[in-house]
Amino acid sequence: MPTYHYACDKCGNEFEISQNITDPPKKRCPKCRGKIYRVIYPVNHILKGSGFYKTDYRDEDFSKREKEEKKQGSDKEKTKKPKTDNSKKEVAKKAKSKLKNAV
Repeated sequence: MPTYHYACDKCGNEFEISQNITDPPKKRCPKCRGKIYRVIYPVNHILKGSGFYKTDYRDEDFSKREKEEKKQGSDKEKTKKPKTDNSKKEVAKKAKSKLKNAV
């Protein structure tokens, strides 16, 4: 059964009530009998039970393929040539040439 948070316009009283979804919302404050309204909050989505973790629903074949793909990816990274950082140097050269042209 969901719990709803209510607040009163008149006295500022805040309280929670457990109600069925099909029940109509409450209309009066239990303290002052003033008009109340439901306070809406963002809801956290919690997944409980089996089937929500990697190890719960993946088969062995999938795990083997995943390991092989990771291994191949790391092998590719080792064979790549290291990149030189010329872009910063080029930007600095362009900035210097703009300054010279401006003066």
